[in-house]
Amino acid sequence: MLMNKIDEGFNLEPFFSRGKGFNKETIKKTRRFLVVLVMLTLTTILNIFLEQFIQPSSLIFVYLVPAIAGAIYFGTWASVLSFTAGFLIFDFVFVKPYYTLHISNPQDVYNVIVYFTCAILISYLINIVTRQNIFLKDRLNRVYLIEDMSRDLLALIPIEQTYTVQNITFSLRTAVFNQLGQLTLRYAKMILDVPSLVFFREDDGTLKVCAKSSVDLELTEQDNAAANWTFANGEVSGAGTHTYSDNKFYFIPMKYLEGTVGVIGILYNSKDLFPEQQRLLETISNLVTIVATTWMSMKSKGDR
Repeated sequence: MLMNKIDEGFNLEPFFSRGKGFNKETIKKTRRFLVVLVMLTLTTILNIFLEQFIQPSSLIFVYLVPAIAGAIYFGTWASVLSFTAGFLIFDFVFVKPYYTLHISNPQDVYNVIVYFTCAILISYLINIVTRQNIFLKDRLNRVYLIEDMSRDLLALIPIEQTYTVQNITFSLRTAVFNQLGQLTLRYAKMILDVPSLVFFREDDGTLKVCAKSSVDLELTEQDNAAANWTFANGEVSGAGTHTYSDNKFYFIPMKYLEGTVGVIGILYNSKDLFPEQQRLLETISNLVTIVATTWMSMKSKGDR
């Protein structure tokens, strides 16, 4: 689903999941932990070498390198793990008295405070940049989705040179509306992976289900009543709205200046929709309305 696409390289979830089972995600997080462990080991080896040339109390700042790398590539929790473990290694190996966690030198205490301050600030800033990067990628994905959706839906608009009122048969228009309904369900699923259906207006003015995400999807009398209310009034109804709020479906009208051509129903509470999901569903409704009204404006004749 589109609203759930997040770059795996910028995972902000805890380093270890609470789920049970040795699955691929567990293996991936274990590998990340091992990478952090290797970085800390290499940093410690480097510090042992540098201890001969610089003041040992300054070696703690070298552990900022794996902390920054962890924040960039693995997320916040990897960074927290890295700079905390880095402090413990520094205190245990390079601070007198050695091989204890006791710090007696005021200079070492000061360096530790500066170290943690820098580590927290850097991790926080990287986290902000990471979230902005995810947000921009998500917006770019939405642009691509709208482009694909516009191309597929608007391609169904009849071309005057190809179709005229005289050569559009009832079966042709029915096939077009079936395809239009399936495209609507396809793109609605990319936004929200839940059961959904599409209604279109018949020639006699009634509302008919044209496409369903599942053949087992059944509607109750209350569902039909809510869909017909949306069709008649051109307003949303169903779950999360003030009209037919007890309904499990959320109904979105496909309306234009002269009325409503159809209704999109999704098995979801509208209050739980993200604003971007709401806007994308409205975009689908608007694009489908353009295509549907064009075909409905051309009278069909019976099959020959």
